[in-house]
Amino acid sequence: MRSLVFKGITWYDDPSPSEKDLRTIQKQFGFHDLDIDDCLSEHERPKVEDYDSYLFLVFHIPYMSKHTDRIGKEEVNIFLGPDFIVTLHEGRIALLDELWKKLEESEEVRKTYLDPGTGYFLYELMNQLFDGLFPVVDTITKEIRRIEGVLFENEEQVDLLKDIMSLKRNIITMRSILLPQRTLIATLEHKNRKFISEDLALYFDDILDAIERQWSLLDTAKEMIDALQETHEAWLQHKTNAIVRVLTIFSVTMLPLTFLASLYGMNVVLPYQEHPQVFGGVVILMISMVVLMVGYFARKGWL
Repeated sequence: MRSLVFKGITWYDDPSPSEKDLRTIQKQFGFHDLDIDDCLSEHERPKVEDYDSYLFLVFHIPYMSKHTDRIGKEEVNIFLGPDFIVTLHEGRIALLDELWKKLEESEEVRKTYLDPGTGYFLYELMNQLFDGLFPVVDTITKEIRRIEGVLFENEEQVDLLKDIMSLKRNIITMRSILLPQRTLIATLEHKNRKFISEDLALYFDDILDAIERQWSLLDTAKEMIDALQETHEAWLQHKTNAIVRVLTIFSVTMLPLTFLASLYGMNVVLPYQEHPQVFGGVVILMISMVVLMVGYFARKGWL
């Protein structure tokens, strides 16, 4: 666990806390056993717990995996007191590391973020984490535009079902992660004023506005991907029907020709079979039948 101190306020951060580490800080600050159990559990719901001497927060940060292009989530547990803030999470979070580096290298940044108190630092911390989600939402929007371009600008049949379903899964996952965060941020302004002063309510409203904008963009993305899926399915159905129509016309055209060829292939006495021009006559009859049938299909608009 790393720590950073400025004017009596300490920020503790651990990217991979063990049970021993958690019990140590529990003994130091008097955290509740249930909160420590929540930190040890793999999947805890987002929430805010209010105690006399500290606040305990659990929230989730979505991220885009570079290896799988799938949306995942990182759980962040925060203990907030009047002179300390503890952040616990599994694995490195780039935005947290960047913030830590800024504070470590610049006293001016430490003064800006920590001097107003732990409540303001919590705002700055959460503001940077949730502002960092806009690039993820932008990635989803760009992928929708790419699929839309391929679907409407390509005259050939293109199977985009896998791309559409993968993007739809990311949108659903992103929405399921953001939904409880809206309630979590909204409740922070009503919590213990010893840690989050009344004048910080406006700041947390700003975070809530950012989440609402992301939610609105995802809502639009969901409608667009649903429409693209319906359009893609209709396009595939249209192409399939066109192929089936051509094959059906081909089969219907060949049916009488096959019958005529089979008829004259029987080992029985047939009319004109001894005539020297019978082969040419059969060929001309077949061609005439094909021309008549194709002309009929064209007049009906089936071709």
